[in-house]
Formats: sequence, structure tokens, C-alpha cells
Amino acid sequence: MTDHDFKKFADIWGQAQEIYNRTVTSGTIELVYQALKHLDIEEVRRALTLHIQSPDTGQFPPKPGDVIKFARGDSQSRTLHAWAKVERAIRSVGHYSDVAFDDPLIHAAIERMGGWPKIAMVESEKDIVWLRQRFEAQYRTYAIHKPDQWPAFLPGISTQQNAQIGQHTRGRMPGKNITLIGDEHRAKQVIDQGRGALANGTQVKRVTDSSLSGLIENMQTKQRGAA
Repeated sequence: MTDHDFKKFADIWGQAQEIYNRTVTSGTIELVYQALKHLDIEEVRRALTLHIQSPDTGQFPPKPGDVIKFARGDSQSRTLHAWAKVERAIRSVGHYSDVAFDDPLIHAAIERMGGWPKIAMVESEKDIVWLRQRFEAQYRTYAIHKPDQWPAFLPGISTQQNAQIGQHTRGRMPGKNITLIGDEHRAKQVIDQGRGALANGTQVKRVTDSSLSGLIENMQTKQRGAA
């Protein structure tokens, strides 16, 4: 969700609590919103409906954890699902490309483990098993204690080797050609809400169409001045 969704979220959350004769304060709604901000507004709506309909949980007022469980599954299933996306990307995308997943916790975990090239260059099935164990442990940590920030995208080996914006090879601009993994809409949200990625200790921001136009114009101005 974005801040534009806050009012809609407040209405949905308030209506769900009214079913259980509960009232909510503005401070409580703000706290719950921050806990669920990584979800889409429609995911929240569906999860609340499933909670209310559930014969196991429907008699209790929903809590943020209930919404996350119905929206994305419990922590174990979320971790397994996250690793499945990472492994699929390792095998199909590889270490060269910049990538963005539809889950910010994946970004945070992979950055913590040394970055995408280090993860994606794994060679043997034995290494895959070891990597999976490390990833799942790190992901579960972030599932419990969500990081305050995460990289907008995970730089591939090209960006690692050309960390400064404007230095690019093979026609690729770092952060410009990003392979999206998982749900495309959510992956774009992860990019929009993330911070600049790190490559070789240097922060690398995503290159958008507008910033690329400005960069090209600046380069052309320098070339005219040199002439």
C-alpha cells in the first residue's frame, strides 16, 4: 500500500472491527497500517474477509498477524515460497542481470547475504542446499522483525562492475533493465518503495526514463563544451 491508500485502509479496518463491536483510535489504525503497509489494499480486504469467514478464527477480532497469514500464508509457507522464487531466478535469470522480486524481505535477505551475484553464481546442488538454509534463516528473521528499508533492486554482476551511474557496458544502464520476479505489480512497488541498491559499497539508484534523459543531456552538453 501507499499513503494514498491510508484512508481506504482505515475504513476497511474500522468496518472489520465494528463486526466485533470494537472501536479503533487514529493511533491504533496508524500502527496497524505500518505493520501491513507491505500488502496491497485488496490483499488486506480479502484477508479480512477470509478471517471473518473462518470457523477457526472468525469469532475473534482480526489482528495484523491474522491479515498477513491469510494474505501471504504463515511464516513457514512464506519462507518456502520466497526461496522457490529465488531458486527459480537463479536457474532462469542468472547473476548478470539486475533483478527485483515481489517481496521486499527477499531483497533485504539477499543483500544481507552478500548480494545477488554471490547468490546467483552458486554452482553445485550441494551449495544450493547450503544457500537455502542460510536464506531461510535470514528471511525468517526479517519476517519477524521487518527491516526499515530494503534495496529497490538487486544489482547483477554488470552493475557490480560498473557501480557509478553513467558507466555501463553492452548497452545496459545499471538499474534500467531490471528483470521482475513474481507478481509484476508488486515487484514494481518494491522498487518504488526501496532505497538505492549497494554495489561494491557504492549506492546505485535506479535509472528511470526521466533521469536517463537528464543524464544523456548532461553528457551531450559536456561533449559540446569539449568541442
